[in-house]
Amino acid sequence: MPHLSVRLYPGRSKEVKQDFADKLQNLVVDELGCEPNVVSVSFKEIPADKWADVIDDEIAGEDIYIDADF
Repeated sequence: MPHLSVRLYPGRSKEVKQDFADKLQNLVVDELGCEPNVVSVSFKEIPADKWADVIDDEIAGEDIYIDADF
């Protein structure tokens, strides 16, 4: 608890993704009051031409609080 799954277009370096994951982990720890060792973060790169189909399939059934306009 909790796991954050980030889907994004390809092209960012491992260093950029690691830095972002660290920041997300810190935010979760600060906001939810949990220990860092229980927070996990993953990334999945999705090509722009597949974005709408993949996202629709992968997030079906999830509660969306901010919906992107794509």
